[in-house]
Amino acid sequence: MMSISLRNSMKLGKFSECEVVAGHSGVDRIIENITIMEVPDIVKWLKGRELILTSLFAIKNDKDAQNLLIQRLSYAGATALAIKPFESMEDIPEGIINSANKLGFPVIRIPEQVKYLDILSPVMHHIFNEKVVLQEDLEQATNVLQEISLNAQGVDVFVENVSTITKNLVTIESEFSFIKTPIPEQSVSPLSEAAKHELSIIKRPIRYERKYGDELVPCVVAPIIVDGEYYGNITCWAVKNEHLTMDLAILEKASSLLSLEFLRLKVKYDMEQQYRNDFMRELLFNESISENDLIEWGTKYSISKDNKYVCFLLDEDEKENTKQLIRKAEVNAKLLTEWPKMLIGMIRNRICMIHSVDERDLKETCEKIITNLSTQLDGHGLTLGVGEVYKGPLGIRKSFFQAEQALKLTKRIKDSKNIIYYEELGAFRLLGLLIEKPELMDFYDETIGKLLKHDPKGEFIKTLQAFFYHNEALKVTAEDLYIHVNTLKYRLKRVEEITNCDLRMSEDKMNIFIGMKIHELIQKE
Repeated sequence: MMSISLRNSMKLGKFSECEVVAGHSGVDRIIENITIMEVPDIVKWLKGRELILTSLFAIKNDKDAQNLLIQRLSYAGATALAIKPFESMEDIPEGIINSANKLGFPVIRIPEQVKYLDILSPVMHHIFNEKVVLQEDLEQATNVLQEISLNAQGVDVFVENVSTITKNLVTIESEFSFIKTPIPEQSVSPLSEAAKHELSIIKRPIRYERKYGDELVPCVVAPIIVDGEYYGNITCWAVKNEHLTMDLAILEKASSLLSLEFLRLKVKYDMEQQYRNDFMRELLFNESISENDLIEWGTKYSISKDNKYVCFLLDEDEKENTKQLIRKAEVNAKLLTEWPKMLIGMIRNRICMIHSVDERDLKETCEKIITNLSTQLDGHGLTLGVGEVYKGPLGIRKSFFQAEQALKLTKRIKDSKNIIYYEELGAFRLLGLLIEKPELMDFYDETIGKLLKHDPKGEFIKTLQAFFYHNEALKVTAEDLYIHVNTLKYRLKRVEEITNCDLRMSEDKMNIFIGMKIHELIQKE
């Protein structure tokens, strides 16, 4: 025989309009059957676990019978007594209330507008077929949820109403921080990637056990799917009551409505982001638009003529497409939490940030950006190209191209750091502009290229690198290379012979030095 707890049965149909008035400690008793008591001696026919419906009319004039009723029902193993007082009875007799409280035997008041059939039908439906979802309850829940959604009262109100309908704790989780969701009173264990994948494939509510606070709690999790992708979930926690089959249906409907709400918020966010991207493109690339027009357009983003700005460009390793990385980690939201006025967008497949900053705070800001995002992005290799600080919109444009140049050069420079400041690139700033020019390779071939032909292993190159690094100090250079000073002198002499350059002459030394810088630029190709 299937069954249901009294607590959960009072979520079904119009039984939810009834009230427990005594014996509250027994609301988790089990119901297997329902019996209507309209004769005094019904107790002897009980088998146990029955919900008794009565008007008390059969014992209206028998105080002793009334006082003993609860004791006899409890002894017979009945579950609860639901009373719909007859017309002349003002209230449930005090003797029944007292006995019920003493024995922890639930007594329920049935309102005048609720018929026995309104209780018997839905509860017995559930008992005999747990898979049947009552159309009346589902339609009522659907109408309430639809009304909430259509009235656009927000996710917070929606959660409260779903919680009221299910008579349980309900939480909503989002994969995207631009979709704000209510914060639960206690911490919620996040779903595993495997669980998210399962939900995204099944697209239906699933029963899980998850941690709410410190306790492992049974729950029903319904995925919020947008454009076929998992965007979050709505979870009903069995903190107060067991779950009914109807709860799954309610959550399924709730999740479909939330999918529409999440889609609306996503479209809104995408439009705002597109607007930012459009403005950034005009700001950075449209030379025909006046500075005053840019300032007027950029008022929303605190762009002015007198403020100082710097442009950052964020790049990542080639393990993952940049757009997927942004979507996964929500770089925008992470940065805006720390710097609310920062203008962020996608430019040439990179994350572009325009920030009002003082030169003295620049390096500290860059370190914070890399630290925050490296933590957020699970160790993805990030590189930040940093332009110089300038005033106004035209200064932003200049800073952007410097940051872009810094990123281009960092891919070529050996042992480059994850933060590349344009102002620290020295000669590379000039050489980088010539990287595609044949003259650059001609110059290289006339200097360092000759050395490589005579020394494929690159010993001369290593020697020159150490020589210039130690400011031409012979003893220190020799120690660094673990060779004798005379060996170092011999190698330098051979370099001069092969390149036809005298390292004691300023111009010849400059040519070799520039050749070495070009070597650093092209060695990664």
